[in-house]
Amino acid sequence: MKNTFCKEERLCSKILIDSLFEEKDKLKFTEYPWMLIAKEVEMDSNYPAQVMFSVSKRKIKLAVNRNKVKRKGKEAYRLNKSSLYDWLEKRNKKLILCFIYLEKKPLPYSLLEEKIIVLLSRLTK
Repeated sequence: MKNTFCKEERLCSKILIDSLFEEKDKLKFTEYPWMLIAKEVEMDSNYPAQVMFSVSKRKIKLAVNRNKVKRKGKEAYRLNKSSLYDWLEKRNKKLILCFIYLEKKPLPYSLLEEKIIVLLSRLTK
């Protein structure tokens, strides 16, 4: 599988985002500085998962730093999503995911990637 992160893999649908944040049928994991919210859905997509990254304006004031954290998170997900995709395809499931950043300052890429790997492995178990 290619390590790409194309438009179809991004969670953009307002309806799906609203359903993700409803209280029922969702999984929630926290591995500081990320919180992962996941929900199994029925969708017509070629990819088994759609993802969004959220960084609060209250936590990180400068847009430059918020965008940098999101970019680092997307890159870490892109490089490590293959295990999640294999697990989902074996079970014929489709997920929507939201990674929410909890820290008040940008952290180094190595730490962000490590925590995303831990969250993805917890999700597949």
